[in-house]
Amino acid sequence: METNIICYLPLKNGVMFTEEAWGLVEQAKTIYPNTSKMTAIVVHSGIPVIELEQLPFDEVYHVHVPIEQWKVSDYHFQAFRRICAIIQHQKEIFLFSSHPLYHDVAVRASTRLGMPMITNALKVIEMENQPSSLLVKREIYQGKANEFVSFAPTKQQYLTFERSILYGRPQYGTPSIVQEIDIEKYEPSPIQFISESEIDWKELKLTEAKVVIGIGRGVQDKNEFDSIVKLAEIVNAPIGGSKVADELGLIPREKRIGASGTSIEADIYIAIGISGSSQHLEGIKAVKHVIAINNDPSAAIFQRCDIGIVGNYQQVVPRLVDALQAERQSETYVEHLHIG
Repeated sequence: METNIICYLPLKNGVMFTEEAWGLVEQAKTIYPNTSKMTAIVVHSGIPVIELEQLPFDEVYHVHVPIEQWKVSDYHFQAFRRICAIIQHQKEIFLFSSHPLYHDVAVRASTRLGMPMITNALKVIEMENQPSSLLVKREIYQGKANEFVSFAPTKQQYLTFERSILYGRPQYGTPSIVQEIDIEKYEPSPIQFISESEIDWKELKLTEAKVVIGIGRGVQDKNEFDSIVKLAEIVNAPIGGSKVADELGLIPREKRIGASGTSIEADIYIAIGISGSSQHLEGIKAVKHVIAINNDPSAAIFQRCDIGIVGNYQQVVPRLVDALQAERQSETYVEHLHIG
């Protein structure tokens, strides 16, 4: 039986596909790869049709929503219901990001229809003894253990993916259908979008930031903080640190990262002058990518990092700042910046 895998693609500000959207595409391709049709749902506030015509799906259905309404989940849900009335299939599995906006749509849809839902998936595999059934891996007990759950056989299934695993590169295709769904009148929502603002890096919590900077024993001279602060301003990253940095007075106690402090789940962690004790590594185990700067090539942090730079941070960080400033001014940076 063919399964229709339907991706509700997440966007940035309603007008840009992000690495999270491409990550959802990657996940969709691993589910029933030989017996499925892939359909995209795009609720946007002004994506050009040419971009929709190049998405890697068999069919694409989209709804244009004014930006003030796009930011409110009620209007997403109304658009989702209208599209689902058109794309009914024998068997359907709906994939969402666990971003609060899209998670809310998934919960409301599955609840209203009485269909099963599994949230915050880390991995999905087809069960060997039951080819038409899926086994879903999730974290429990704040990441201290995993559980494996499966769907009961139903016509519709809803699945949200943990955002930390949703990343990928742009992909292209030639959908056989690209159809705009007109909604003449939305039901007014009691929730209205008022305003939004970006929190300054100094006010951003370690647990909320996409990018976090950590300092350790190697950064002992507060007079040399200027380049690190400049880096924090550019990438809008709060500054935390290791237990030793706390004990040396380099950071306040509430900014300690590790088993005896705060655990973070940032997309990027920039570790400056941090050796990488087991206690500190425990606090960053959920981080997606680690960049380490240390003048000791044998530092344990290099066993955890994706990018390791051996050198004096007083020389490395200013060069990193210069490179980011140059890239920030380029069109490439503007197009691919992903803040959530």
